[in-house]
Amino acid sequence: MIPSRDGVRGSSHCLPGWNVKRLREQLVIPSISDCDSGSESVEGLTVLPEVLPQDCCRGRAQTPWGMSCLVWSRGSVFQWEFEEPLSDPRRGPWLDRRIPSSDVGAQEWVDQWVGHWVEGIKNPVRRVSVSVSGTPFQQAVWRALLEVPRGSLTSYGRLATAVGAPGAARAVGAACRANGVALLVPCHRVIRESGELSGYRWGMDRKLRLLAGELGG
Repeated sequence: MIPSRDGVRGSSHCLPGWNVKRLREQLVIPSISDCDSGSESVEGLTVLPEVLPQDCCRGRAQTPWGMSCLVWSRGSVFQWEFEEPLSDPRRGPWLDRRIPSSDVGAQEWVDQWVGHWVEGIKNPVRRVSVSVSGTPFQQAVWRALLEVPRGSLTSYGRLATAVGAPGAARAVGAACRANGVALLVPCHRVIRESGELSGYRWGMDRKLRLLAGELGG
């Protein structure tokens, strides 16, 4: 692990065709005033309800980046995590075996989302609300992440500034690692202020592929 100037530790990796100077040029500070407006694919982020909707389902679905586990209902997502490197999520509503299982339904939902992602649609037909469990600080970081658009990046320090906690870059990194909706709350768009790429809970190879698809050549 390599310590960085912003206090976040992680391995240094390279994105083909992108040097650190070019990556730094993509850095933005998320707008605090817009943090409830939602991203290109997420309508808003709320606290996980104590009782999930009756139409809630859970299922496994393949993505271009590996197998994933999804908990969703009509118009809402409660968990979406990659199986690797954990092999199976060990937290959240996925563990509730009372939720009906539908791998077919999960795959249909994921295929539609991936289709929007591949086409680069900024305002897809299906926008969903995300309901997740987290501390107030984590929720603030995740809401700020929704304001980092496709094709842009942010840093741990800039996220800390956006949520009113300058100097809390390491805590921001911990919030990113706790993100339970891997693709909808785009923690893969967070890099170091230096322009170097840092770690990703679901593996750096996956982060590199996601960024390559969003940033282009």
